[in-house]
Amino acid sequence: AAIGIGVAKFYKASPLVAGFLTASTKACLADSMAQYRDVCTTKFDFKRNIAMVLYSGTVLGMLCAIMYNHIFPVLFAGETRPIILAVKMTLFDGFINAPLIWLPPAYIAQALIYRYPKREAIQKYVTDVKENGLLKKYWSLWLPASLTNFMFVPAHFRVAFVAGVSFFWMIILSLVANKGDQDVDSCPVEPEPRLLAPRAMD
Repeated sequence: AAIGIGVAKFYKASPLVAGFLTASTKACLADSMAQYRDVCTTKFDFKRNIAMVLYSGTVLGMLCAIMYNHIFPVLFAGETRPIILAVKMTLFDGFINAPLIWLPPAYIAQALIYRYPKREAIQKYVTDVKENGLLKKYWSLWLPASLTNFMFVPAHFRVAFVAGVSFFWMIILSLVANKGDQDVDSCPVEPEPRLLAPRAMD
């Protein structure tokens, strides 16, 4: 009980720090598992792991805390019905925040770590949305999860709930964002991040 009270106080007193630590730790573990399952990965890719850690800590941790605890209360200040409020926040989060705020930074983070043009990262994101079903995978998990979060989870624990659910989402995202041929015979000798039609936006 004392530990639970201490954790609650920590999340209330330092929501940004708590969000970053929780989300980044989760991302490190989730991407490590994703790399283990990737047949083309012959050694641990620290750069890829750092990219996912930075993305998760800043976007899923700190930015979620700001969005859920400061921006949403302003955007939906006039709504007093709990269920309708939860539905509105879920739809906004899934159909506005996800494609514009939550997902693109994962690809930008990889571009910064691997030092390739950000235009290529955006093209990779667009390709994953159109051809690899990225948003459909996101909605299938996060629409029901977000509705549960906004309806039942106390405000100061919403980021922690996101971190728990996103452990599984990060495995999916890490595999999709680094999708390549899954036939081990077709893997390159030295695997590296590949983008489909990398010059399409030049």
